[in-house]
Amino acid sequence: MLCLAFAAREADWHKLFTGESFLKNSFYRDAARPFEEKLICGAIALFLVALVLYAGLVIARFLFLQGGWRSRSGAWLMAGTALVVVGKLIDRLPAVLSVDYGIELGPLTKHYSAAFEEGLEMAHPLILAWSVWISQTGRRYLS
Repeated sequence: MLCLAFAAREADWHKLFTGESFLKNSFYRDAARPFEEKLICGAIALFLVALVLYAGLVIARFLFLQGGWRSRSGAWLMAGTALVVVGKLIDRLPAVLSVDYGIELGPLTKHYSAAFEEGLEMAHPLILAWSVWISQTGRRYLS
């Protein structure tokens, strides 16, 4: 479910029915927006936050409390986490360099960084699925 939620967010479905992201605080502070819309979107946002927190707790329990960091599936989980950080660095780097340091990257560099970042985002669910698959033979963390 979490992979589907991230895919929907990547496809901008969080803006599909409301015109702007219901995952931002400004959506709920808008006085012109109907209360019912805020209520429905708030419930969906809370569900998604709970889903992310639950997945984080399950993964942290497996890696640190059950010693899963020493297993193959734990190594893949940590590699996927490292790729999340690398992807965010690649995604934000051109804007930070431009705004904070006045360094403008060329358009080709921006296209390559966007392509690598999108490719890494696409690989995250595959790495998670692979980690879950190989955990079936060892210590299972989803049970």
